[in-house]
Amino acid sequence: MSQPPQRAGGAVVLRDVTVGYGNMTVFADLSVDIEPGSFVYIVGPSGSGKSTFLKLLHGSLRPDCGTVLVDSLPLHGMRPWQTGQVRRRVGCIFQDYELLPHLTALENVLLPLQLAHPRVRHPRDFAMEALELVGLEEEMDEVPGRLSGGQQQRVAIARAIAHQPRILLADEPTGNVDSPTSADIMNLFADLNGMGSTVIMATHDEWVLATFPRPTLVLELQAMVQAG
Repeated sequence: MSQPPQRAGGAVVLRDVTVGYGNMTVFADLSVDIEPGSFVYIVGPSGSGKSTFLKLLHGSLRPDCGTVLVDSLPLHGMRPWQTGQVRRRVGCIFQDYELLPHLTALENVLLPLQLAHPRVRHPRDFAMEALELVGLEEEMDEVPGRLSGGQQQRVAIARAIAHQPRILLADEPTGNVDSPTSADIMNLFADLNGMGSTVIMATHDEWVLATFPRPTLVLELQAMVQAG
């Protein structure tokens, strides 16, 4: 990839984090350390809090108490108007893609890149390169409604990696694609990790876990244990 706005990966530190929804506690006194440049899987049964964990690291969810440091940014105390700092350092691939339906594939990649990095030169080149990396350069002018689910997933991946983030968060990125496409996605993530980006991926894909083994954080009800 071209020279990015960011290079080295960032660390993640959670200390005594508690998160709940209503009367249900998802995490209680959770503490986790993820080193810069790591590639880590987040696994666990449905409802164990994989998406909640990623939302904490993305800054879209605040803990009830505790400390959340992402690339040294104190997300637990960050104001809404400060979240732009997170977007400049963290890329996130959501389960439901969250593409803007009226924008083309290229525009869906380009717009958040320009918002996060308004001073970057030639942002279209970064967006096009990201689309090429996921094999969608020929669909650059198509709106999401004219793309398959797998193609929309790849646009979402291109959007997240266009600025080569210091930390990449991925929520079930292989959940809606076939094995060859999953392999392409995992190889792409490995390349980004090799460049220095920290990759944190929530998954239940047993094929991916077996084929591309990485250190794993296992989420259980109100608990996390480290394996591998």
